[in-house]
Amino acid sequence: MTTVFVSRDGNGKISLVSAGPQELAQEAIDDQDPAVLAYLADPLGLNDSFPTLYKWQLWLAALELEPPIYKSAVLQTIEAFPGMTLQEKEAIRIMIEDAQEYHRDDPRIDLLAAAMGITVPDQMDSLWRWAAQIQAK
Repeated sequence: MTTVFVSRDGNGKISLVSAGPQELAQEAIDDQDPAVLAYLADPLGLNDSFPTLYKWQLWLAALELEPPIYKSAVLQTIEAFPGMTLQEKEAIRIMIEDAQEYHRDDPRIDLLAAAMGITVPDQMDSLWRWAAQIQAK
């Protein structure tokens, strides 16, 4: 066990870890504390947030998967979803085809993931972060 010194942001989340005190307001904490380990694994907090995706980023990333996922196939899958009203299916179709950008926290994204054959949330999270790196040329 080693003591480290942490600073926290306004929400109580660790924003700095140091071996020695950098300021008087720092808190002494065990270096194996889960909050310290989480900060050290992802100091920029990239794993806690998802960038907005342009729809073309998501669909280009889907084409790079093995096997590739085609938007037309996903739309057909959604059309065949059991237990959904026509209105719910149309809302998802509009989101897929007409939205200019996607937000990971939109609950319809999980339905989209299921239609893409992605059943584990971490897989969609990884695809999302990967797709965010695709740049227009």
